[in-house]
Amino acid sequence: MRSKRLLATAALTVAAMACAVGATSLPAGASTTAASTTAENTLHPGGPLIHPSSATHSDATTTTTISLNWSGYAVTGKKPYNYVTSTFVQPTITCPGVADQYTSNWVGLDGYNDQTVEQDGTAAWCGGPNDTTPKYEAWYEMFPLNSVNVFAVHPGDIIQATVSYSDSTANFTLSVSDLSTGKSTNFSDTCTTCERSSAEWIIERPALCNNAETKCFITELADFGTTTMTGDEAQVDGGKLKGVGAFNNIAIDIVNPDANGDGGFYSLDTVGPVSGKSFTATWQEPGTTVPISL
Repeated sequence: MRSKRLLATAALTVAAMACAVGATSLPAGASTTAASTTAENTLHPGGPLIHPSSATHSDATTTTTISLNWSGYAVTGKKPYNYVTSTFVQPTITCPGVADQYTSNWVGLDGYNDQTVEQDGTAAWCGGPNDTTPKYEAWYEMFPLNSVNVFAVHPGDIIQATVSYSDSTANFTLSVSDLSTGKSTNFSDTCTTCERSSAEWIIERPALCNNAETKCFITELADFGTTTMTGDEAQVDGGKLKGVGAFNNIAIDIVNPDANGDGGFYSLDTVGPVSGKSFTATWQEPGTTVPISL
């Protein structure tokens, strides 16, 4: 069912998304590839929010933002954020044999209203020769630098994802832990241009780009059933650690352009209200791939 239909009169364009990748220092044994690759395409499981030019997003309380790639919640404010975390059970995805179906759960700083994102989490996609085999990976990314896959995860695993910033060292630390298997990674790096203007808890349909990074598109949303992100906390410089419900949080609705050309959109998942430090999202439909204009 196409619920929460949203109308827009302007022609669909998307905010530019920098798919260019760069080199960065990596922990020993880490892969420099994205979380998933095919012969022609490379997966970028994270990145900034991409919204239709006809849609506006603001920092007002109880605002809902529509996005082509993000769903979940974000918080913004006058002070920079230095911490965000969440714990979730890795959702099982269903693969019907359709190419380019992906989903990703992650937390991050930045990306809601700027073009860097310091983020980590897990990605799931339908792979194999017939696109019927579910694949699962943990990853981190200092966007627009390349994403880095760190270890395989499994449906039902309890995942904790955290991004923090230290004023004393000026370092970001990206941490992903599989509490079910004991696997974890911690990556630290500096970023002089990162504003830390937002913190977010996101379920995303990511982007695929060709290896030359000249053509990118947003994937379909893989059927993840229902996922709950819990223990959702953030902190601003000089502030106390608080749950998402204690902030003036902004709901984000992932949408797909209507095929009939009327300028409208339809929702791909339903994001429930915040309850203290958690929220639940339920998959509705995959949508279609959406080209990104660079």
